[in-house]
Amino acid sequence: MFGESLARLGSELFRGALDYYRNTPDLPPLTGMTLDRDDAKIAEKWLRMGAEREQSSFVPIFEKAFADWNGSSHAFAFSAGRKALSACIHALGLKPGDEVIIPGYTCIVVQNAFDYARVRTIHCDIELDTFGPDFGSIASRITPNTRAILLHHLYGLVCRDYEAILAFARQHGLKVIEDCAHATGARFRGERVGTRGDVAFYSSEWSKVFCTIIGGVAVSNDPETAEKLRQYAAKCAEPDSAVVEQLLQTTVRAFLQAKGARAWWALPWARFKYGIHDTVSTSESEIEGQTPRDYLTRMPAAAAELGVNQLRKLDAYNVARRRAAKRWDQWCEEKGCRKPVIIPESEPVFLRYPVMVEPERKKNTQWAKRELKLNLGVWFKTHLHPSSKPVTGCPNAEKAIAQCVNFPCLSPDSVPLQSSSSPLS
Repeated sequence: MFGESLARLGSELFRGALDYYRNTPDLPPLTGMTLDRDDAKIAEKWLRMGAEREQSSFVPIFEKAFADWNGSSHAFAFSAGRKALSACIHALGLKPGDEVIIPGYTCIVVQNAFDYARVRTIHCDIELDTFGPDFGSIASRITPNTRAILLHHLYGLVCRDYEAILAFARQHGLKVIEDCAHATGARFRGERVGTRGDVAFYSSEWSKVFCTIIGGVAVSNDPETAEKLRQYAAKCAEPDSAVVEQLLQTTVRAFLQAKGARAWWALPWARFKYGIHDTVSTSESEIEGQTPRDYLTRMPAAAAELGVNQLRKLDAYNVARRRAAKRWDQWCEEKGCRKPVIIPESEPVFLRYPVMVEPERKKNTQWAKRELKLNLGVWFKTHLHPSSKPVTGCPNAEKAIAQCVNFPCLSPDSVPLQSSSSPLS
């Protein structure tokens, strides 16, 4: 047993040395870029706790912290943003046969949440200024069965037709779900997005604005709706301990991968100590539309403490994102590309900076590695990314699928960090 462990350590160290001296991984990842050494230390603390993790009640602390930070009356934490969306669907009383209008340019997990509730989705087109749902397309899809509209703020931009959609919904007695998975912290007229609709959900998955590796929050300012969210959350189980263990291990590795591996042996040591299997946000079965076995689960306490720590520095990271976006503004001007639109009285957070390029440059992104020394995001490559399920009648969405790429807006040195040459102990 000892010999096997020693051999595995030697293998990881050898691979780490090769990676380091070959200068690979040569580009910052697109995930985990808000994780710092303090987050990794929190993860290591929870890993050492073992069975004691189940005795913690940190989730209510995070929920209150998020509600206070966001300007929401009520917040409830789940183990993923898609599960927070399912809570929103329940809280609005949407039932089988009801229709909800959603953008035909989104993630498959959004579609799945409605499918699981047997709520019929009608896909509207998007606009190509902020890539939000187009008001005219929404209005043309209303039927007597329409009960709600899902309005997303994509890439951290505030949706161009935000006010028009909200006013239309009020006029026609429709509910509004705000999808803020990309836009945690964005503002419109001084208020954070997600506080103007009936319900909203956010994501803390490790490619999003703040990171607990995987997680989500549902909010509402309406007491009756909030009570239904609370009832839904009360029925959700705690995640399996093995799932939590993997989440915490992924946190440490993700930090070292993004910005913490100052010595060549730091990441190999973490791989040896914690394994190499990262938390997967969307399984193959979910892509195919199947309901995961652990779908009804709340946020684990360990992730909740990570969330509280992330909230403390989220505003600073969002400032850094906006600063990086100015670089991409200049790039667009130099290359003759159209910049994304920042609507009046809004403050985006720029999870990513979306730009329309030639279809060939989206199909093959090696140019970005050569010219810009970065990994390029390709959200979304299909209407219901990454599923190939068909959506029709959304020509702008089809253009975005073919041409929209997105630049990262954080780098390892975006915010001053403590430096260290050793892995965490």
